[in-house]
Amino acid sequence: MTPLITIVLILAASGLAIFFKQAKQVLLSTKLFAGLGCLAAFAVSLPALFGYSEQWNNSFWLLDGFSALMVTLVAFVYLMATIVSVRYMGHEYKEKIISLADLKLYFALLHLFALCMLLTVLANNSLLLWMALEGTTLSSTFLVGLYRKKTSAEAAWKYIIICSTGISLGLLGILLFGYGSSLAGIEGEEIFRLTSLFQNAHLISPEIAKWAFVFIFVGFGAKLGLVPMHIWLADAHSNAPSPISGLFSGILLNIALYGIIRFRFIADLALGSSAWSSRLFLFFGFVSILVPALMMLVQKNYKRMLAYSSVEHMGIITFALALSPLSALGAVIHMIGHTLTKSMLFFGAGEILTGYGTTQTEKIKNLLQKMPYTAVLFLLGILAIIALPPSLLFVSEYTIFTSAFALHPVLSLFILLALSVIAYAMLWSTITMFFPAEEEAVQIIKKKEKFNATHWVMSLQLVLLVGLTFFLTSDKGLIFIDSIAKNTIYISK
Repeated sequence: MTPLITIVLILAASGLAIFFKQAKQVLLSTKLFAGLGCLAAFAVSLPALFGYSEQWNNSFWLLDGFSALMVTLVAFVYLMATIVSVRYMGHEYKEKIISLADLKLYFALLHLFALCMLLTVLANNSLLLWMALEGTTLSSTFLVGLYRKKTSAEAAWKYIIICSTGISLGLLGILLFGYGSSLAGIEGEEIFRLTSLFQNAHLISPEIAKWAFVFIFVGFGAKLGLVPMHIWLADAHSNAPSPISGLFSGILLNIALYGIIRFRFIADLALGSSAWSSRLFLFFGFVSILVPALMMLVQKNYKRMLAYSSVEHMGIITFALALSPLSALGAVIHMIGHTLTKSMLFFGAGEILTGYGTTQTEKIKNLLQKMPYTAVLFLLGILAIIALPPSLLFVSEYTIFTSAFALHPVLSLFILLALSVIAYAMLWSTITMFFPAEEEAVQIIKKKEKFNATHWVMSLQLVLLVGLTFFLTSDKGLIFIDSIAKNTIYISK
């Protein structure tokens, strides 16, 4: 089953958001067509993911276990973000924070943003992959700057300049891979087809493969948010509407990592070993864990705190991909766990922002009494993101560090120290929001918080997170993860 139906439905959702003249029509069409588009995406990905249909590819599309997993994650977070957006942006429209034109622009771009992410992970043509990844930048830039404040405008400019520059470097790498394959005798569109590059990678000059991958790693690494290319990330996440921040951290960063992994596999096949590329992953992964630990200690903005946490987790995955096949399994599990947990936390951050009107941690007090549902779910999300069991991230980090301590014990100790600092900083920032200030008496809250659509979404994500913990630690779950990682993320000897 091709993704054409999904593409048509999501394009329809985007077009209707612009076409309709009333807010109710925009919200209704968004829920209907986004829901249908996600169902169509699941119909494409889930049978291939669980082995009920064969994996396939053609000139444009590639659906193997890895891309099927990514399509499933994108569609799920897109659906959850749409549900949350209907409530979140609907509230902002009613409060006259945004206009009808802003509401229409938001949903039109939300759908295009999700569509570009889906196209990135389904593309078999490397140029199509590049165009779709650049499309995620162009469509989401206006979402970062939606409120037209000075800070959001600066964040949007920083985001588009850094990420587009990075993606341009990535294009040079793709063209170099195409050039190398043409020198090896491959002709026509085959020089840009990923499956052709996989099959003929051993014919590509190792020197060309090295340079090509360096451009792609640095270029796509800017989109991924690896240190030192991460400087756009905290500003964009803190200024974008919270459902978009959830999409950014929850899935967009993984989309950039997907592109790096695909071309890393080609480079490793061309070089005959993963030793060279592993050194890149090891260094940038290690640094991308340490730097956020320092930044977390001085954060006064809970959305920026979550953003730096995303840099840390991308660092953990990158570090894991430098180690062994076992840690590669942990990296895949970590991608799934981070997608569910971080998007959930940003959805919760949106509820806090709606209730308090600020992202400054020090201005939020008595959260547990004023917004008990949000407070409890947000705290559970924080406990999950710092990898307390039974969080899926505990499983992934345990798996990763099993290899890490065997191969790089000193680096692993520094990383554990950094993770401890991050856990302390996140818990301290969260707990300080929960209770009244010392000089304040406990207030009687007259209007109690209602359990709303965002809380249902966050609860579902928590249930999935715990359920997947038990499934992926079973024999069937490990076989399932290995089937995704083998011969796509690590080379099976």
